[in-house]
Amino acid sequence: MEVNLVLLKKDGTTKSFPLPSTVTSIGRRQECDFCLPLSVVSRRHCEIYMDQGHVFVRDLNSRNSTFLNGRRIDESRLQAGDVLQIGPVKFVIQIDGQPETFESYFEGPSETAEKTTAGDFGESAGANQSETTEILDSLPDDFDIDINSDLKNQFTQES
Repeated sequence: MEVNLVLLKKDGTTKSFPLPSTVTSIGRRQECDFCLPLSVVSRRHCEIYMDQGHVFVRDLNSRNSTFLNGRRIDESRLQAGDVLQIGPVKFVIQIDGQPETFESYFEGPSETAEKTTAGDFGESAGANQSETTEILDSLPDDFDIDINSDLKNQFTQES
């Protein structure tokens, strides 16, 4: 099974990150496999893992929660096309090449985009599309994800 996190950038482009078949940690700390250097992201925010042919995400008691398709989750199974939100950063879950394209994820308001994280982003039920857009627009133009060197080495070895 090939699983990718596809970063949705505010300029309408995407960047794909293949996941190993083990546990992948996401957070603000440099020690995380995926480092999101944003104050609204917890040091160890969430983790993605595979178990018995399925992919799961688990929130690690983060301050601003982890959201899947606009809903706050503690732990949930991931499906192809799901939108995972960590702070203001959104990823589409791609499993075995599905979905193939991502244009529909950038189109107008949707059920997924109507909700956002709590804390620094307002109450989860109260956020609307324009608030979500403002959050995404506040990311620096050069925002990128730091990938832990151990994970980079694994990508290099698998290629």
